[in-house]
Amino acid sequence: MQKLQRISIEVRKDMSTTQDRHFNPSVMLFPLRRYMSRSQYDFMSAHVKEGMAVLDLGSGPGFFTSKLSKLVGKKGEVYAVDGDEAAIERLRKRNLSLNITNVRTYVSSAASIPFVESESVDIVMSNGLLCCMVDHKGAVNEIARVMKPNAKGYISVSKMLRKDKLGVTKEEWNGILSSFDLIKKGSSAMMDWAIFSKSGADEK
Repeated sequence: MQKLQRISIEVRKDMSTTQDRHFNPSVMLFPLRRYMSRSQYDFMSAHVKEGMAVLDLGSGPGFFTSKLSKLVGKKGEVYAVDGDEAAIERLRKRNLSLNITNVRTYVSSAASIPFVESESVDIVMSNGLLCCMVDHKGAVNEIARVMKPNAKGYISVSKMLRKDKLGVTKEEWNGILSSFDLIKKGSSAMMDWAIFSKSGADEK
């Protein structure tokens, strides 16, 4: 068990995630997603470096987690957080089968991640998370809290779900981006995305 101590799975029963949207883990691992994720892979390749601490918030079963794990290497660490216990269990099993030892897995709402210390992560990856959860503001606040002053983040939301009860409207999206210092933003047929840094970081 000593070798597996860094592969942890924690289920937080104090946070309700029953209203959030979850997808079948197998669907989330569909290989063709790779061809629809150019901005995500470009971001990871450009900004994720060896030895970094990375938060994969809304990781699902780990479509991006294994890439993040490889980029940060043995000296780095990835926090993989998702509200779906089935997805995290799938990720945990994948980590074991691939002998990945630098990923910590947590079942928790993205709006409450106290197990990640304030100003402790270099990179935040949040792909399509907000349109699958109720508490958008809580998740954005937690992202800002855990980012180091010089940290960078990637966030995306579904354009197809804007009118959904959990969706992110254009107005809300602009408000979310105003919470950070925007580096770059873009849009595809399905997603709006942005790369950002912590607000006011240059002033510290």
